[in-house]
Amino acid sequence: MHAVGLITEYNPFHNGHLYHVQEAKRVTGADAVVAVMSGNFVQRGMPAVMDKWQRTALALEGGVNLVVELPIAFAVQPAHLFARGAVMLLADLQVETIVFGAEHAELDFMGLAQQAHATLADSEHFKQDYTKTYATQFNDVIEALVGYRIESPNDLLGFAYANAVIELGLQGEISLHPIQRKQAQYHDRELDQNTEVASATALRLASGQSVDQLKQYMSTTGATALSRGGQVVPIDEAWLTSLLFKVRTTPVTGLEQIYQLNDGLAYRLKALAEKKQYLTVADLLDDFKSKRYTRSRLSRSLLYVLLNMTQVEVMTALNQPYLRILGQDQVGRKYLKYIRDLTQLPVINRVSHQDVQTIMALDYRAGMIYQLFTRPEFDQSPQDTGRTPIYFER
Repeated sequence: MHAVGLITEYNPFHNGHLYHVQEAKRVTGADAVVAVMSGNFVQRGMPAVMDKWQRTALALEGGVNLVVELPIAFAVQPAHLFARGAVMLLADLQVETIVFGAEHAELDFMGLAQQAHATLADSEHFKQDYTKTYATQFNDVIEALVGYRIESPNDLLGFAYANAVIELGLQGEISLHPIQRKQAQYHDRELDQNTEVASATALRLASGQSVDQLKQYMSTTGATALSRGGQVVPIDEAWLTSLLFKVRTTPVTGLEQIYQLNDGLAYRLKALAEKKQYLTVADLLDDFKSKRYTRSRLSRSLLYVLLNMTQVEVMTALNQPYLRILGQDQVGRKYLKYIRDLTQLPVINRVSHQDVQTIMALDYRAGMIYQLFTRPEFDQSPQDTGRTPIYFER
């Protein structure tokens, strides 16, 4: 059996994702579609609009055969670490091709990444220039190679996937296949009545609207789920209050133990939290941001604080990847059986007491916090313990 891999968040799953699944299978002729999907928190440092179980069910309905969770230590990271974790899992799952959407699918992502990777590895300036973000320095090199900057989000992720393949020594084992994104752009905030494809951003903003308004852009099942509104309380309510409580009651020395809350960021965040009563996360980020750190980077830092993710814990988790199976259909089950003797990483179907104390400690904590902020009209079941993979019968 041959599998094609997708790297996803499905926040939420919509018609653009459906096209991605169908095209991935068409262009590769794969027997199985395997998706690595972020769990309850996504790359920009925010809770997902639906939990990982609802999003898994929608992905299976949309044609994915196997859904595996990307651990939070990788999922809530800048592009290069997000990509590295996802590519690592797909490689262990014996995926031969990764298909991803791109704003400029005509680009030779692997070829340019090879040139950029060699340049970055030899560049002492890149290694020592702490006044620029990783993304900015990476783009400086790309601009020097091709004459323009790579600005579009999915193009940047495409280069990150290519770099991950190189860094993990997977050239010749995994190929990359970009496909052109259809219609809606990544940051579009409005639903376009003249198309059936909307951005995930626009759909999240439209959560709570009627099924009839939403089903143009996603399955009826998905539209029904999204019409109920976001699964967790709004970020500017209990989440923000809890964050400010954590910052105000924790000494700076304690905050400095949080992952990436270094180089004076702990002092700065504590000073801001004690000086002003913020009403929105956006306002806090406006004051917290700087030239050195992107808004997304600092948004992730706030989540690390809220989830109490320490430097030691995250670095340990980055070195202990695993395969958490969230869902499968009969093809996905058959594929897992087919590769059973080839995978090297631990495979988790049912979370054990030992798992939540060791390899899954961060994801278990994240699940408990997501459950804590889940609105009362939604299922209040634990996110991890007592759960088994969803089985979708076609």
